[in-house]
Formats: sequence, C-alpha cells, structure tokens
Amino acid sequence: MKLNHIVALLIALFAISCGVNRRWDATSVGDRGWVFEGWACAPNQAEALKGKSPAEYCDTDDIKKNDYLYMKFTAAAKQSVVDEGRIAKIQASCREAAKVQVQGDGLQKIVGAFIEGTSGVEDGESTGSVIMKQYRGTISGIGIYNCCPLDKNTGECLKPGTQGYALAWSECQCVGYLKFPGGQKAFQAAAERARDE
Repeated sequence: MKLNHIVALLIALFAISCGVNRRWDATSVGDRGWVFEGWACAPNQAEALKGKSPAEYCDTDDIKKNDYLYMKFTAAAKQSVVDEGRIAKIQASCREAAKVQVQGDGLQKIVGAFIEGTSGVEDGESTGSVIMKQYRGTISGIGIYNCCPLDKNTGECLKPGTQGYALAWSECQCVGYLKFPGGQKAFQAAAERARDE
C-alpha cells in the first residue's frame, strides 16, 4: 500500500513540474477569457470581441502556427482627457496609449515583464531589451488584442455592467501581441542567450 502512495505522489509531483515548465503557453486569466499571456496563433479580432482568447480558438498543438506572443500590461488615458469626463474619449485614450506603448519603446518593458513572470528571471527588462535589439526588424505583427478598465482597488479588470465600469477606463489592462521569428522555441533560446550575456 505504501508503495502505491509513493508512486501516486511521484506522479502528482511530475504533473506539477510539467505544469510549471509549460508557463510559456497561453493561459486565460479571470472572467474575461481573452486576458491571458503566452503563445498562440495569430489574433482574431472577431473572436476577441466575443471574449475568446487564442487559447480557445487556436490549435495549441500546432507549434508552427503558435508564433504569436501575447503579454499583459497596463496603460493610462491622458489626464487632460480624463479631466474632460467624456467616457468614450477616456476609453479611446487608454486604448491609444496602450497601442503607442506596445508599438514603441514600451515593448521591451512589456517583454521583460513577461520574461520575469514566466521564467523567474529577476531582471527581465534587460533581457527583453537585448532580445528586442537583436531581433529588431524581424519581429512583426505587433498590436493590441483587447483592453479592459481596471478596478483601482483590486488591480483586476472590471466586468461590463459593474458600477463604475465606464469611468474606470482612466487606467486599463491590455493584452498586446507580437509575431516572433521562429516562435516560442526561438524566443526561449533568445531569452536564455540574453541572460547568459
């Protein structure tokens, strides 16, 4: 009997360790399924508007097609727009700030935060910076998948219909994406090389 318990414990530990090693894969977070990070196929905006993540509509076994990296980050609307108090403009401003951030210099910080969160590297930003410099010109398909307003008390996305939902767009959580040449394996290799430098 004790041998069976030991074997069951070893199997459980193996399953847990495999789960930890798969942290690079796309995982949905929270009530809004599109809020996730990881690797998947190309974004489908029609599915995003339905609240679906690529983890739900991509063939996750087809590694060759899963060459898009999705990363969570936050952005803020311009204070002058927030001061106007026009909800649609605040929402548009936060989304525009996110777009500028992911398509500009902020991308290396977003990549760095992703690396820290998925691989345990302490200084992910410098690793992200090295990767972005090495692959400048070959990274493509950069954009925003979707955004949601943030609850300032919890740091979580507010659900549509929640009190204060419309006004909460002064700060938003977004999922940005990029197409990395060679996909997940190439990215992991690049991150490991950058850490060793």
